[in-house]
Amino acid sequence: MSITWQIKELSTCESTFIEARKYPAWTIVNCIHQSKGRGRFNRTWFGEQGGLWVNYNLPIDEKLSCPWGFMPLVAGLALMRALQRYRIEGLRLRWPNDLLVGRHKLAGILVERPAANMLTVGIGVNMHNNIIKLHGLTTDYPVRLADLLPAACPSVQQLRDELAAELAAIYLIFTQEGVAPIISMLESAWGSPRPVVAITDTERICGHFIGVEEDGSPILRQADGSTLRVPGITINRLKELI
Repeated sequence: MSITWQIKELSTCESTFIEARKYPAWTIVNCIHQSKGRGRFNRTWFGEQGGLWVNYNLPIDEKLSCPWGFMPLVAGLALMRALQRYRIEGLRLRWPNDLLVGRHKLAGILVERPAANMLTVGIGVNMHNNIIKLHGLTTDYPVRLADLLPAACPSVQQLRDELAAELAAIYLIFTQEGVAPIISMLESAWGSPRPVVAITDTERICGHFIGVEEDGSPILRQADGSTLRVPGITINRLKELI
């Protein structure tokens, strides 16, 4: 199935999420500069000129019994696949919505449902933007594509369009075939198992992150070799320990 996206380009806005609500499914909204971008739990997202700050509106068919809470992982997989062609060493996903290179943060994802029949996938990628000013302001040390690919970094528009194609393809697999093929494709996206602590309102659960369940909840391998599913909806943060 071929998808034709409509593209709305803005020079500046408070948040692409606010602008994206004005448009129907299969619309891309991107801007050069975001003044009030945000991430998960309303954390500040710095959207300076030179990065990719974009929202993709996707349709929801309410007749389908899709676990829509799985969508950050669908989007993460699409972003991973769009960037894998550039052969970036150490590229990996971190549950539930970050793309890292080693321990440095390259991109973040936020998914919202502004209407019953539509999802909005927000993605921010550090590309040519100035990340020096971010040092000390973010939890993760940032990295940008321009430094990782000094001779082959794509333009913001090129990556936006490459990501749109991957997102449409993965989304159609998700809605037509369910989560099983997505989980299979995600297996190599996490990198090697890492020790983490899942922080909830009431406890801290330690283990090695090894993958996700069909609802997107992380699976942790315990010291005794057993596995534990931690309900994703209860996790405020999954912190890597190394």
